[in-house]
Amino acid sequence: MKKIILIALFISSLFSNELLVTYDTKVDNNLNITFASKSYTISDGQKEKLNEYVDFLFTNYHLSIDLEGHTDSIGSEKQNIALSIKRVETVKAYLINEGIIESRINTVSCGESRPKVSNQTKENRQINRRVVAKTFETFK
Repeated sequence: MKKIILIALFISSLFSNELLVTYDTKVDNNLNITFASKSYTISDGQKEKLNEYVDFLFTNYHLSIDLEGHTDSIGSEKQNIALSIKRVETVKAYLINEGIIESRINTVSCGESRPKVSNQTKENRQINRRVVAKTFETFK
């Protein structure tokens, strides 16, 4: 049912003469999906978080998403950029598969360049292996 409503809203916007304007107004909703080392597979526990986020996005169809892919500092910079691309694209594909329109999703891959915490411990490296989502409003 959610997919049908969202598709109807998208189709109606195609025939509207109104211009969509995007403002960088962040909405208070955090999504942080973590990954195993050297992996871009979404675990079952993280899928539960994504499913809750999908429900949030269906309820707030006017929001767009910035997805950021990150890694820890293990491996070369080139390997980590490639891994962060795979992670962010995997999360994007999951959202699209659940019915979120692709045009609502922007992606950026940061590799190891923006750690949340120091990479000195195993626990901290786990925190840095992530995809985060930031939502912002799109107004008509």
